[in-house]
Amino acid sequence: VASSPRPPQQGRSMTMAAKRTSISSSKRTVGRPAKVAKVTPSSGADKFAPVMRLMSEYCSLSESCTSMLASALPVALQTNKEGRHAFENSVIKAFEDACGDAEKECMSAIEAAKVACSKHQEEKAGSVANLELAERNAAKALEQKNAAQGFHDQKQAEKEKAETALKGAEQASEASKAEVQEVSSKREAFEAEVEQVLPALKEGNFAPKDWRLRQKAIARLSHLLEQSDAPESMVAGAQLAFKDKPESRGQFAVKTVEATEACLKTYSQALAQAIIGASEKSEELRGDMVAKEEVAKASQSEYEAAMDALITADNEWADAESEVVGLKKSIRGFGPREEDLAAELRGSQTSFERFQELMRQFESFRDQLLAPALEVAAEGVEATTSTPAAEGEEAEVPVEGAEATTSMPAAGGEQA
Repeated sequence: VASSPRPPQQGRSMTMAAKRTSISSSKRTVGRPAKVAKVTPSSGADKFAPVMRLMSEYCSLSESCTSMLASALPVALQTNKEGRHAFENSVIKAFEDACGDAEKECMSAIEAAKVACSKHQEEKAGSVANLELAERNAAKALEQKNAAQGFHDQKQAEKEKAETALKGAEQASEASKAEVQEVSSKREAFEAEVEQVLPALKEGNFAPKDWRLRQKAIARLSHLLEQSDAPESMVAGAQLAFKDKPESRGQFAVKTVEATEACLKTYSQALAQAIIGASEKSEELRGDMVAKEEVAKASQSEYEAAMDALITADNEWADAESEVVGLKKSIRGFGPREEDLAAELRGSQTSFERFQELMRQFESFRDQLLAPALEVAAEGVEATTSTPAAEGEEAEVPVEGAEATTSMPAAGGEQA
C-alpha cells in the first residue's frame, strides 16, 4: 500500500539555498572546523630543485642519508623559520654540515689546481734553464769532439807515415841482406872458378893431347877476367900467354900471367870489400828499421789513445745532444699540459661558483620568514559555508579539495 505524501510543515521551506562566504568570515556557522591543507614532501619540488642539485652534485652522503634529506629537507625549509621543530632544525643543520664539507672540498680542489699550475710553471722554467745548460754542454761537447777528431786524424797520419817508413826500412834491410848474400855468393863462386882454372893454366898442367881442355880453361879464364873488369888487351894476351908452358913463356907472356893473376886477386879483394860494405850497410839499415819499428809502435799507441779519446768525446756529444732533444720534446709537451691544468683550475673555480650560487639559494630558503601555514594553504582558495538552514539540513565548506562540513540540528529533534 502506498503511503500518502507527508504534508509540508508550516513555516518550513522545502529547499534551502546555500550561501558562499569567506573562510575567514566572522559569520561562520557553528559546526566542524574547516580542514587545513597538508604540506607533503612532494609539494614545491620544483621550487627546491636548486637545493636538491646542491645535495646531489656536491654533498658526499650515504644513500640512506641522501634519501632521508631529500624527503625531509624540503618540508623543513617550507616551515616558518621561527616555528620549526627541533627535528627540522637538525635536518637543516645536517645539510649545512654536508655543505660545509663540500665547500672545503671545492676550496681544496681549487687550491690543488693552483698548486699544480704553479708547480707546472716551476717545472717549465726549470726545464728551460736545463735546456740552456744542456745546449751549452752540447756545444762544448761538440768542440771537444771536433778537437778529438783533429787529434785522431793527426795521429792516424803519423801512424801511417811511421808504418810507411818502417815498411821502407824493412825493404831496404832485406835488400841489403840480399846484396850481402849476392856479393858473398859471387865472391865464393869467383874464387872457386879461379881456383879451378888459374893454377892449372899457370903451371901448364895440361898435356899436349888435352889441348881442348886447356882451351876451355883459357875461355873460362877469359870470362873471369871480363868479370874482373880487365882490359880487353889483358884478356887477349892471357888467351895467348896461357897456351905456353911456363918454361916456354917469354918475358911478355910472364908479365901477362902475373897481371892476370893480380887482376883476379884484386877483383876477389874488391868483392870482399863489397861484402864488408854491404854488411855494414845492412846492419845500418837494420838499426834504422828497428828505430822505425819503435816509432811505429809509439805512433800506434798514440793513435789508439786518440781513437779512445775520440770515441769518448763522440759518446759525450751524443749524450749531450740526446739530452737537448729530450728537453725540447718535454718543453713542447708543457703547452698542452698547461692548457689542461688551466682548464682544470677554471673547472674547479666554475664548480665552486656554482656551489656558491646554489648555496645562496639554499640560504634564502633557510632564512626567509614564511606566512602562517593556514594563510599559505588558504591563499587564493575560496571557502564555502552554509547559511542557517531548516532543521535537519547541513551546510558544506570546501577548502582546496578538502570538504569542511557543518551539521545543523533539525527541528523536532530530527538529524540530517
